[in-house]
Amino acid sequence: MNILITNDDGIESVGILALQKILSKKFTVFLAAPKKERSATSMALSIFDRLHVEKLSANSFVVDGFPVDCVNLSLHGKLFPHIDMVVSGINRGVNMGEDVHYSGTVGAAKHGAIHGRLAFALSSGARLDSDYEKEAVAFLKILETKMDKFKLGVVYNINFPPVFQEDILKITRLGKRKYYDDYEIKKISETSSEYFLGGSDLGREILPDTDFEAYELGFISISPVALDVTDTLEYQELKKRML
Repeated sequence: MNILITNDDGIESVGILALQKILSKKFTVFLAAPKKERSATSMALSIFDRLHVEKLSANSFVVDGFPVDCVNLSLHGKLFPHIDMVVSGINRGVNMGEDVHYSGTVGAAKHGAIHGRLAFALSSGARLDSDYEKEAVAFLKILETKMDKFKLGVVYNINFPPVFQEDILKITRLGKRKYYDDYEIKKISETSSEYFLGGSDLGREILPDTDFEAYELGFISISPVALDVTDTLEYQELKKRML
């Protein structure tokens, strides 16, 4: 099996290097990652712009673009042989609840799912000085023991708490995130200002069977994320209201 590894933290992130090291023990691994951090870029794709791609080794490339660019080039740019699976991560910080709509990590995996590949997004709440190898080993074990349980057309969003046992998994739904944003504002002239968002304060609701609950309990959570985001209930009710 040929696995593509990418991320939104950049080519030098320890999370992607941990995955490359551990997954290479069992699979043929290819790596294509952004030149710099591209967090919160969701599914941004470079169109009408030329992308600079640098070969680091036979199986590794760095792309001056977005995470989805890395996936798209890997699948359609003749960089690698046929890719069977796209693994995005391991992200610094979790991607739970509504985070999945913003996350470049999840966006890259979603692009893989759209193009018919098995797709996983991996994120961790471990300390920033972690080497993320424990998470990579746990994911390898999931693939070795549960591979036949996953299917195409779905993004499997996996989050690791700071402390976990690699054999304790919980299948979850996405929880409810709360964002509190505060911009730093610098006035430049009478008509222009500079706004800077250094990040968001993140809250959450700990609801049953959600990724947030599993995280709090120390479980590895696996949340299946659908490509079809139609609000099915509203679809049915809107049709009735429009009659």
